[in-house]
Amino acid sequence: MNDISSPLAEHATAYYNKLLRPVFSNRRFLIAGPIAVGLGGLARRITGLGAERPFLIAGSKGTGALPTAAEAELHVLGLAANDILEEHRNLQNALADLPAPLRQAIDAWDPAGTAEFIFASPLAGAGGVPPRRPYAARPAAWAALEDKVQIDAFWDAVGATRAPSRIVPAEYEALRTAARALDRGLGTVWAADARDGTHGGGLGLRWVRPGHDGQASFESLRRMADTVRVMPFLEGIPASIHGIVFPDSVAVFRPVEMVVLRPPHGDRLFYAGCATAFDPNPHDRDSMRELAYRAGEALRRTVGYRGPFGIDGILAEDGYVPTEMNARSGAGLGPLAAGMPEFPLAPLCLATTHGEKLDDRGQLLERALVESADANRTCAGWAVTRTTFNESSLLEVVHNGDEYRERRSGEEPHGTVQYGPSGTGGFVRFALHPARIERGSSAAPEVVRGLRFADRVLGTDFGPLEAAKNLRP
Repeated sequence: MNDISSPLAEHATAYYNKLLRPVFSNRRFLIAGPIAVGLGGLARRITGLGAERPFLIAGSKGTGALPTAAEAELHVLGLAANDILEEHRNLQNALADLPAPLRQAIDAWDPAGTAEFIFASPLAGAGGVPPRRPYAARPAAWAALEDKVQIDAFWDAVGATRAPSRIVPAEYEALRTAARALDRGLGTVWAADARDGTHGGGLGLRWVRPGHDGQASFESLRRMADTVRVMPFLEGIPASIHGIVFPDSVAVFRPVEMVVLRPPHGDRLFYAGCATAFDPNPHDRDSMRELAYRAGEALRRTVGYRGPFGIDGILAEDGYVPTEMNARSGAGLGPLAAGMPEFPLAPLCLATTHGEKLDDRGQLLERALVESADANRTCAGWAVTRTTFNESSLLEVVHNGDEYRERRSGEEPHGTVQYGPSGTGGFVRFALHPARIERGSSAAPEVVRGLRFADRVLGTDFGPLEAAKNLRP
Protein backbone atom coordinates (compact mmCIF):
# COMPACT_ATOMS: atom_id res chain seq x y z
CA MET A 1 0.00 0.00 0.00
CA ASN A 2 1.31 3.44 -0.90
CA ASP A 3 -0.22 4.88 2.30
CA ILE A 4 -0.60 8.28 0.68
CA SER A 5 -1.92 10.14 3.68
CA SER A 6 -3.32 13.66 3.67
CA PRO A 7 -4.12 16.30 6.27
CA LEU A 8 -7.81 15.37 5.91
CA ALA A 9 -7.14 11.66 6.51
CA GLU A 10 -4.93 12.44 9.50
CA HIS A 11 -7.55 14.79 10.94
CA ALA A 12 -10.33 12.22 10.51
CA THR A 13 -8.22 9.47 12.06
CA ALA A 14 -7.45 11.61 15.12
CA TYR A 15 -11.06 12.75 15.46
CA TYR A 16 -12.66 9.30 15.33
CA ASN A 17 -10.10 7.71 17.64
CA LYS A 18 -10.81 10.47 20.17
CA LEU A 19 -14.57 10.11 19.61
CA LEU A 20 -14.59 6.34 20.19
CA ARG A 21 -12.22 6.12 23.14
CA PRO A 22 -14.92 6.91 25.74
CA VAL A 23 -17.20 4.34 24.06
CA PHE A 24 -14.77 1.41 24.33
CA SER A 25 -12.61 2.41 27.28
CA ASN A 26 -12.64 -0.14 30.12
CA ARG A 27 -15.28 -2.32 28.41
CA ARG A 28 -14.82 -6.05 28.13
CA PHE A 29 -15.73 -7.95 24.96
CA LEU A 30 -16.13 -11.62 24.11
CA ILE A 31 -15.75 -11.86 20.32
CA ALA A 32 -16.54 -14.86 18.12
CA GLY A 33 -15.77 -15.25 14.42
CA PRO A 34 -14.84 -17.92 11.91
CA ILE A 35 -11.15 -16.97 11.50
CA ALA A 36 -8.72 -16.22 14.35
CA VAL A 37 -6.44 -14.14 12.13
CA GLY A 38 -9.33 -11.85 11.24
CA LEU A 39 -10.33 -11.38 14.88
CA GLY A 40 -6.84 -10.20 15.78
CA GLY A 41 -7.23 -6.90 13.95
CA LEU A 42 -10.47 -6.10 15.75
CA ALA A 43 -8.93 -7.04 19.10
CA ARG A 44 -6.00 -4.68 18.53
CA ARG A 45 -8.28 -1.88 17.39
CA ILE A 46 -10.62 -1.93 20.38
CA THR A 47 -7.83 -2.35 22.95
CA GLY A 48 -6.14 0.63 21.29
CA LEU A 49 -9.30 2.53 22.20
CA GLY A 50 -9.00 1.49 25.84
CA ALA A 51 -11.02 -1.74 25.94
CA GLU A 52 -9.80 -4.54 28.19
CA ARG A 53 -7.97 -7.52 26.70
CA PRO A 54 -10.73 -9.44 24.87
CA PHE A 55 -11.57 -13.12 24.76
CA LEU A 56 -11.68 -14.52 21.21
CA ILE A 57 -13.44 -17.68 20.00
CA ALA A 58 -12.54 -18.69 16.45
CA GLY A 59 -13.69 -21.55 14.28
CA SER A 60 -10.22 -22.03 12.75
CA LYS A 61 -6.82 -20.33 12.72
CA GLY A 62 -6.79 -18.92 9.18
CA THR A 63 -3.86 -17.63 7.14
CA GLY A 64 -1.53 -15.04 8.63
CA ALA A 65 -0.35 -13.92 12.06
CA LEU A 66 -2.46 -14.97 15.03
CA PRO A 67 -3.17 -12.48 17.83
CA THR A 68 -0.59 -12.75 20.59
CA ALA A 69 -1.34 -13.76 24.16
CA ALA A 70 -0.78 -10.14 25.20
CA GLU A 71 -3.40 -8.95 22.69
CA ALA A 72 -6.19 -11.41 23.48
CA GLU A 73 -7.25 -14.66 25.11
CA LEU A 74 -7.65 -16.88 22.04
CA HIS A 75 -9.45 -20.21 21.77
CA VAL A 76 -9.65 -21.95 18.37
CA LEU A 77 -12.37 -24.58 18.03
CA GLY A 78 -10.82 -26.38 15.06
CA LEU A 79 -14.04 -26.50 13.03
CA ALA A 80 -13.98 -27.80 9.45
CA ALA A 81 -16.47 -27.03 6.69
CA ASN A 82 -17.17 -27.60 3.02
CA ASP A 83 -17.63 -23.91 2.20
CA ILE A 84 -17.64 -20.49 3.86
CA LEU A 85 -21.39 -20.57 4.52
CA GLU A 86 -21.13 -23.85 6.38
CA GLU A 87 -18.08 -22.44 8.17
CA HIS A 88 -20.13 -19.58 9.62
CA ARG A 89 -23.10 -21.75 10.53
CA ASN A 90 -20.91 -24.38 12.18
CA LEU A 91 -19.55 -21.64 14.42
CA GLN A 92 -23.07 -20.53 15.28
CA ASN A 93 -23.98 -24.10 16.25
CA ALA A 94 -20.80 -24.48 18.28
CA LEU A 95 -21.54 -21.36 20.30
CA ALA A 96 -24.82 -22.89 21.37
CA ASP A 97 -23.02 -25.88 22.89
CA LEU A 98 -19.50 -24.86 23.92
CA PRO A 99 -17.29 -27.48 25.57
CA ALA A 100 -17.26 -27.28 29.36
CA PRO A 101 -13.52 -26.37 29.57
CA LEU A 102 -14.09 -23.42 27.23
CA ARG A 103 -17.09 -22.19 29.24
CA GLN A 104 -14.97 -22.44 32.38
CA ALA A 105 -12.20 -20.42 30.71
CA ILE A 106 -14.72 -17.72 29.73
CA ASP A 107 -16.10 -17.60 33.26
CA ALA A 108 -12.60 -17.35 34.69
CA TRP A 109 -11.86 -14.42 32.36
CA ASP A 110 -15.26 -12.78 33.08
CA PRO A 111 -16.44 -14.10 36.45
CA ALA A 112 -19.15 -11.45 36.86
CA GLY A 113 -20.62 -12.13 33.40
CA THR A 114 -20.48 -8.44 32.49
CA ALA A 115 -18.63 -8.79 29.18
CA GLU A 116 -20.45 -7.90 25.97
CA PHE A 117 -20.63 -10.33 23.06
CA ILE A 118 -19.72 -9.43 19.46
CA PHE A 119 -20.57 -12.03 16.81
CA ALA A 120 -18.24 -11.22 13.92
CA SER A 121 -19.91 -13.70 11.59
CA PRO A 122 -22.05 -11.90 9.00
CA LEU A 123 -23.30 -15.03 7.22
CA ALA A 124 -24.62 -16.65 10.38
CA GLY A 125 -27.71 -15.75 12.35
CA ALA A 126 -27.87 -14.68 15.97
CA GLY A 127 -25.47 -16.23 18.44
CA GLY A 128 -24.34 -15.64 21.97
CA VAL A 129 -22.75 -16.90 25.14
CA PRO A 130 -25.17 -16.18 28.01
CA PRO A 131 -25.26 -14.24 30.24
CA ARG A 132 -23.14 -11.86 28.14
CA ARG A 133 -25.20 -9.19 26.42
CA PRO A 134 -24.95 -8.89 22.62
CA TYR A 135 -23.23 -5.81 21.22
CA ALA A 136 -24.05 -4.43 17.74
CA ALA A 137 -26.43 -7.31 16.99
CA ARG A 138 -28.64 -6.97 13.91
CA PRO A 139 -32.43 -6.99 14.37
CA ALA A 140 -34.26 -9.53 12.23
CA ALA A 141 -35.69 -6.77 10.02
CA TRP A 142 -32.17 -5.71 9.06
CA ALA A 143 -30.97 -9.23 8.30
CA ALA A 144 -34.09 -9.80 6.16
CA LEU A 145 -32.87 -7.15 3.72
CA GLU A 146 -30.33 -9.68 2.45
CA ASP A 147 -33.01 -12.05 1.17
CA LYS A 148 -32.54 -11.99 -2.59
CA VAL A 149 -36.19 -12.74 -3.28
CA GLN A 150 -37.28 -9.71 -1.23
CA ILE A 151 -34.83 -6.99 -2.22
CA ASP A 152 -36.28 -6.13 -5.65
CA ALA A 153 -39.25 -4.49 -3.93
CA PHE A 154 -36.77 -2.28 -2.06
CA TRP A 155 -35.04 -1.25 -5.31
CA ASP A 156 -38.41 -0.33 -6.76
CA ALA A 157 -39.27 1.73 -3.68
CA VAL A 158 -36.06 3.80 -3.95
CA GLY A 159 -36.44 4.27 -7.71
CA ALA A 160 -33.47 2.15 -8.73
CA THR A 161 -33.20 0.82 -12.28
CA ARG A 162 -32.91 -2.94 -11.95
CA ALA A 163 -32.99 -5.97 -14.18
CA PRO A 164 -36.32 -7.69 -14.78
CA SER A 165 -36.90 -10.65 -12.49
CA ARG A 166 -39.46 -13.21 -11.42
CA ILE A 167 -39.89 -14.80 -8.02
CA VAL A 168 -41.08 -18.37 -8.46
CA PRO A 169 -41.43 -21.53 -6.35
CA ALA A 170 -38.39 -23.80 -6.25
CA GLU A 171 -40.04 -26.06 -8.81
CA TYR A 172 -38.41 -27.06 -12.07
CA GLU A 173 -41.14 -26.07 -14.52
CA ALA A 174 -41.67 -22.69 -12.84
CA LEU A 175 -37.94 -22.00 -13.03
CA ARG A 176 -37.68 -23.03 -16.67
CA THR A 177 -40.68 -20.91 -17.65
CA ALA A 178 -39.19 -17.84 -15.94
CA ALA A 179 -35.77 -18.50 -17.49
CA ARG A 180 -37.20 -18.73 -21.02
CA ALA A 181 -38.99 -15.41 -20.52
CA LEU A 182 -35.98 -13.53 -19.11
CA ASP A 183 -32.94 -14.91 -20.97
CA ARG A 184 -31.32 -12.18 -23.08
CA GLY A 185 -28.89 -14.57 -24.73
CA LEU A 186 -26.38 -15.14 -21.92
CA GLY A 187 -28.51 -17.39 -19.76
CA THR A 188 -30.12 -16.58 -16.42
CA VAL A 189 -29.09 -16.30 -12.78
CA TRP A 190 -31.13 -18.18 -10.17
CA ALA A 191 -30.86 -16.94 -6.56
CA ALA A 192 -32.12 -18.86 -3.53
CA ASP A 193 -34.24 -17.23 -0.85
CA ALA A 194 -33.03 -16.92 2.75
CA ARG A 195 -35.12 -19.76 4.15
CA ASP A 196 -32.05 -21.29 5.79
CA GLY A 197 -30.39 -17.96 6.55
CA THR A 198 -28.21 -15.43 4.77
CA HIS A 199 -25.93 -16.75 2.04
CA GLY A 200 -23.05 -14.99 0.31
CA GLY A 201 -19.96 -15.51 -1.82
CA GLY A 202 -22.15 -16.76 -4.67
CA LEU A 203 -23.09 -19.94 -2.78
CA GLY A 204 -26.81 -19.44 -3.30
CA LEU A 205 -26.50 -18.39 -6.96
CA ARG A 206 -26.59 -20.52 -10.11
CA TRP A 207 -25.74 -19.34 -13.62
CA VAL A 208 -27.85 -21.41 -15.98
CA ARG A 209 -25.98 -20.93 -19.23
CA PRO A 210 -27.49 -20.75 -22.71
CA GLY A 211 -28.48 -24.19 -23.92
CA HIS A 212 -28.48 -25.76 -20.44
CA ASP A 213 -31.70 -27.13 -19.02
CA GLY A 214 -31.06 -26.03 -15.42
CA GLN A 215 -31.89 -29.45 -13.97
CA ALA A 216 -28.74 -29.64 -11.83
CA SER A 217 -29.22 -26.05 -10.64
CA PHE A 218 -32.79 -26.82 -9.64
CA GLU A 219 -31.75 -29.94 -7.75
CA SER A 220 -29.20 -28.04 -5.68
CA LEU A 221 -31.34 -24.97 -4.99
CA ARG A 222 -34.46 -26.84 -3.89
CA ARG A 223 -32.45 -28.26 -0.99
CA MET A 224 -31.87 -24.75 0.39
CA ALA A 225 -34.84 -22.65 -0.76
CA ASP A 226 -38.60 -22.53 -1.11
CA THR A 227 -38.57 -19.70 -3.65
CA VAL A 228 -36.02 -18.52 -6.22
CA ARG A 229 -35.41 -15.24 -8.01
CA VAL A 230 -34.72 -15.60 -11.74
CA MET A 231 -33.11 -12.75 -13.67
CA PRO A 232 -31.10 -12.44 -16.88
CA PHE A 233 -27.34 -12.94 -16.70
CA LEU A 234 -25.80 -9.52 -17.31
CA GLU A 235 -22.38 -9.03 -18.83
CA GLY A 236 -20.28 -6.38 -17.10
CA ILE A 237 -17.97 -5.65 -14.19
CA PRO A 238 -19.42 -6.73 -10.82
CA ALA A 239 -19.16 -3.78 -8.45
CA SER A 240 -20.36 -2.70 -5.03
CA ILE A 241 -20.91 0.64 -3.34
CA HIS A 242 -20.64 0.96 0.45
CA GLY A 243 -21.85 3.43 3.01
CA ILE A 244 -22.73 3.96 6.66
CA VAL A 245 -26.13 5.07 7.91
CA PHE A 246 -25.90 7.47 10.86
CA PRO A 247 -28.87 8.87 12.79
CA ASP A 248 -28.89 12.11 10.78
CA SER A 249 -26.82 11.44 7.67
CA VAL A 250 -25.54 8.83 5.23
CA ALA A 251 -21.84 8.59 4.35
CA VAL A 252 -21.18 7.00 0.94
CA PHE A 253 -17.79 5.89 -0.38
CA ARG A 254 -16.29 5.08 -3.79
CA PRO A 255 -17.10 1.99 -5.91
CA VAL A 256 -15.34 -1.30 -5.24
CA GLU A 257 -14.83 -4.00 -7.87
CA MET A 258 -16.05 -7.43 -6.85
CA VAL A 259 -13.70 -10.01 -8.33
CA VAL A 260 -16.28 -12.53 -9.53
CA LEU A 261 -14.71 -14.96 -12.00
CA ARG A 262 -16.19 -17.51 -14.35
CA PRO A 263 -15.18 -21.14 -14.76
CA PRO A 264 -15.57 -22.39 -18.35
CA HIS A 265 -18.22 -24.93 -17.34
CA GLY A 266 -20.85 -25.50 -14.68
CA ASP A 267 -23.40 -23.25 -13.02
CA ARG A 268 -21.26 -21.63 -10.31
CA LEU A 269 -19.60 -18.25 -10.26
CA PHE A 270 -16.25 -17.94 -8.47
CA TYR A 271 -16.03 -15.18 -5.85
CA ALA A 272 -12.42 -14.04 -5.35
CA GLY A 273 -12.57 -10.95 -3.14
CA CYS A 274 -12.64 -7.26 -4.04
CA ALA A 275 -10.32 -4.42 -5.04
CA THR A 276 -10.27 -0.68 -5.67
CA ALA A 277 -7.99 -0.37 -8.72
CA PHE A 278 -10.96 -0.23 -11.10
CA ASP A 279 -12.67 3.07 -11.94
CA PRO A 280 -16.16 3.16 -13.42
CA ASN A 281 -16.68 6.07 -15.78
CA PRO A 282 -17.60 9.30 -13.92
CA HIS A 283 -21.30 9.05 -14.76
CA ASP A 284 -21.50 5.49 -13.41
CA ARG A 285 -19.56 6.42 -10.29
CA ASP A 286 -21.96 9.27 -9.59
CA SER A 287 -25.04 7.12 -10.22
CA MET A 288 -23.75 4.38 -7.91
CA ARG A 289 -23.11 6.85 -5.13
CA GLU A 290 -26.48 8.54 -5.62
CA LEU A 291 -28.22 5.16 -5.40
CA ALA A 292 -26.35 4.45 -2.14
CA TYR A 293 -27.50 7.76 -0.66
CA ARG A 294 -31.12 6.99 -1.50
CA ALA A 295 -30.82 3.42 -0.24
CA GLY A 296 -29.22 4.52 3.03
CA GLU A 297 -31.94 7.07 3.69
CA ALA A 298 -34.60 4.46 2.91
CA LEU A 299 -32.96 1.93 5.24
CA ARG A 300 -33.12 4.39 8.12
CA ARG A 301 -36.66 5.50 7.31
CA THR A 302 -38.20 2.05 6.81
CA VAL A 303 -36.45 -0.18 9.38
CA GLY A 304 -34.57 2.27 11.60
CA TYR A 305 -31.28 1.05 10.18
CA ARG A 306 -27.92 2.27 11.43
CA GLY A 307 -24.42 1.11 10.58
CA PRO A 308 -22.58 -0.07 7.46
CA PHE A 309 -24.22 -1.42 4.32
CA GLY A 310 -23.19 -2.41 0.81
CA ILE A 311 -25.00 -2.69 -2.51
CA ASP A 312 -23.81 -5.33 -4.96
CA GLY A 313 -24.54 -5.11 -8.65
CA ILE A 314 -23.27 -5.14 -12.23
CA LEU A 315 -21.93 -2.31 -14.37
CA ALA A 316 -23.89 -3.64 -17.34
CA GLU A 317 -24.22 -2.31 -20.86
CA ASP A 318 -26.86 0.25 -19.91
CA GLY A 319 -25.39 1.28 -16.55
CA TYR A 320 -25.25 0.08 -12.96
CA VAL A 321 -27.82 -2.56 -12.02
CA PRO A 322 -28.14 -3.40 -8.28
CA THR A 323 -28.72 -7.04 -7.44
CA GLU A 324 -28.45 -7.40 -3.66
CA MET A 325 -28.16 -5.54 -0.37
CA ASN A 326 -25.71 -6.44 2.39
CA ALA A 327 -27.05 -4.85 5.56
CA ARG A 328 -23.79 -5.22 7.49
CA SER A 329 -20.06 -4.67 7.12
CA GLY A 330 -18.93 -5.93 3.73
CA ALA A 331 -15.59 -7.14 2.42
CA GLY A 332 -15.13 -3.92 0.45
CA LEU A 333 -14.70 -1.76 3.54
CA GLY A 334 -11.21 -3.16 4.15
CA PRO A 335 -9.76 -2.12 0.78
CA LEU A 336 -11.53 1.25 1.03
CA ALA A 337 -9.75 2.02 4.30
CA ALA A 338 -6.40 0.50 3.32
CA GLY A 339 -4.73 3.92 3.05
CA MET A 340 -5.78 4.89 6.60
CA PRO A 341 -4.18 2.12 8.69
CA GLU A 342 -4.88 3.75 12.06
CA PHE A 343 -8.49 4.66 11.32
CA PRO A 344 -10.95 2.86 13.67
CA LEU A 345 -13.46 1.85 10.99
CA ALA A 346 -14.57 -1.46 12.53
CA PRO A 347 -15.17 0.06 16.00
CA LEU A 348 -17.06 2.97 14.40
CA CYS A 349 -19.31 0.52 12.54
CA LEU A 350 -19.93 -1.49 15.70
CA ALA A 351 -20.69 1.57 17.82
CA THR A 352 -23.04 2.99 15.19
CA THR A 353 -24.90 -0.32 14.79
CA HIS A 354 -25.26 -0.61 18.55
CA GLY A 355 -26.78 2.85 18.77
CA GLU A 356 -24.08 4.66 20.73
CA LYS A 357 -24.65 8.42 20.92
CA LEU A 358 -21.90 9.91 18.76
CA ASP A 359 -21.09 13.19 17.08
CA ASP A 360 -20.50 11.07 13.98
CA ARG A 361 -19.70 13.86 11.48
CA GLY A 362 -20.60 11.61 8.58
CA GLN A 363 -19.47 14.08 5.94
CA LEU A 364 -15.97 14.22 7.45
CA LEU A 365 -15.80 10.42 7.30
CA GLU A 366 -17.06 10.37 3.72
CA ARG A 367 -14.64 12.99 2.42
CA ALA A 368 -11.63 11.47 4.18
CA LEU A 369 -12.33 7.88 3.17
CA VAL A 370 -13.16 8.69 -0.47
CA GLU A 371 -10.05 10.84 -0.83
CA SER A 372 -7.86 8.17 0.74
CA ALA A 373 -9.40 5.29 -1.25
CA ASP A 374 -8.94 7.19 -4.52
CA ALA A 375 -5.28 7.81 -3.68
CA ASN A 376 -4.47 4.35 -2.26
CA ARG A 377 -5.59 1.60 -4.63
CA THR A 378 -5.65 -2.15 -4.14
CA CYS A 379 -5.39 -4.88 -6.76
CA ALA A 380 -5.92 -8.14 -4.94
CA GLY A 381 -8.06 -11.24 -4.69
CA TRP A 382 -8.44 -14.25 -2.48
CA ALA A 383 -10.07 -17.64 -2.53
CA VAL A 384 -10.44 -20.84 -0.52
CA THR A 385 -9.26 -24.15 -1.92
CA ARG A 386 -9.55 -27.85 -1.14
CA THR A 387 -5.77 -27.99 -1.15
CA THR A 388 -4.63 -27.94 2.47
CA PHE A 389 -1.71 -26.01 3.93
CA ASN A 390 -0.49 -26.52 7.48
CA GLU A 391 1.32 -23.21 7.87
CA SER A 392 1.07 -19.68 6.48
CA SER A 393 3.70 -18.55 3.99
CA LEU A 394 4.33 -15.83 1.40
CA LEU A 395 5.85 -15.96 -2.08
CA GLU A 396 7.03 -12.89 -3.99
CA VAL A 397 6.24 -12.95 -7.70
CA VAL A 398 7.13 -11.07 -10.89
CA HIS A 399 5.49 -10.83 -14.28
CA ASN A 400 6.79 -13.37 -16.79
CA GLY A 401 5.05 -12.51 -20.04
CA ASP A 402 1.37 -13.00 -19.34
CA GLU A 403 1.98 -15.06 -16.20
CA TYR A 404 3.63 -14.77 -12.80
CA ARG A 405 6.65 -16.65 -11.55
CA GLU A 406 8.60 -16.58 -8.29
CA ARG A 407 10.95 -13.64 -7.82
CA ARG A 408 14.64 -14.39 -8.31
CA SER A 409 17.44 -12.92 -6.26
CA GLY A 410 17.99 -9.27 -7.13
CA GLU A 411 14.60 -8.79 -8.78
CA GLU A 412 12.03 -6.28 -7.59
CA PRO A 413 8.80 -8.13 -6.75
CA HIS A 414 5.63 -7.18 -8.59
CA GLY A 415 3.30 -8.80 -6.08
CA THR A 416 2.81 -11.50 -3.49
CA VAL A 417 0.96 -14.79 -3.15
CA GLN A 418 0.13 -15.63 0.45
CA TYR A 419 -1.16 -19.07 1.35
CA GLY A 420 -2.08 -21.03 4.43
CA PRO A 421 -4.80 -22.94 6.28
CA SER A 422 -8.52 -22.20 6.43
CA GLY A 423 -11.59 -23.83 7.87
CA THR A 424 -12.42 -25.20 4.43
CA GLY A 425 -8.94 -26.52 3.52
CA GLY A 426 -6.60 -23.83 2.27
CA PHE A 427 -6.57 -20.11 1.51
CA VAL A 428 -4.70 -18.13 -1.16
CA ARG A 429 -4.41 -14.36 -1.48
CA PHE A 430 -2.79 -12.57 -4.44
CA ALA A 431 -1.88 -8.89 -4.16
CA LEU A 432 -0.16 -6.61 -6.64
CA HIS A 433 2.27 -4.05 -5.22
CA PRO A 434 0.87 -0.50 -5.32
CA ALA A 435 3.54 0.77 -7.71
CA ARG A 436 2.47 -1.87 -10.24
CA ILE A 437 -1.24 -1.11 -10.12
CA GLU A 438 -2.73 0.32 -13.30
CA ARG A 439 -5.36 2.70 -12.00
CA GLY A 440 -8.73 2.41 -13.65
CA SER A 441 -8.23 -1.17 -14.82
CA SER A 442 -10.11 -4.20 -13.56
CA ALA A 443 -8.25 -6.25 -10.97
CA ALA A 444 -9.85 -9.50 -12.13
CA PRO A 445 -7.36 -10.38 -14.91
CA GLU A 446 -4.44 -9.99 -12.48
CA VAL A 447 -6.21 -12.15 -9.90
CA VAL A 448 -6.77 -14.82 -12.57
CA ARG A 449 -3.02 -14.83 -13.26
CA GLY A 450 -2.28 -15.01 -9.55
CA LEU A 451 -4.56 -18.02 -9.09
CA ARG A 452 -3.03 -19.73 -12.14
CA PHE A 453 0.36 -19.28 -10.45
CA ALA A 454 -1.05 -20.94 -7.31
CA ASP A 455 -2.28 -23.89 -9.37
CA ARG A 456 1.15 -24.37 -10.97
CA VAL A 457 3.35 -23.81 -7.92
CA LEU A 458 1.19 -24.70 -4.92
CA GLY A 459 -0.93 -27.46 -6.45
CA THR A 460 -4.24 -25.71 -5.85
CA ASP A 461 -7.37 -26.64 -7.75
CA PHE A 462 -8.79 -23.33 -8.98
CA GLY A 463 -8.61 -24.37 -12.64
CA PRO A 464 -9.36 -22.16 -15.67
CA LEU A 465 -11.10 -18.89 -14.82
CA GLU A 466 -12.18 -15.88 -16.86
CA ALA A 467 -12.78 -12.25 -15.93
CA ALA A 468 -15.90 -10.24 -16.74
CA LYS A 469 -15.91 -7.79 -19.66
CA ASN A 470 -16.14 -4.05 -19.16
CA LEU A 471 -18.95 -2.74 -21.38
CA ARG A 472 -18.88 0.81 -19.91
CA PRO A 473 -15.57 2.49 -20.92
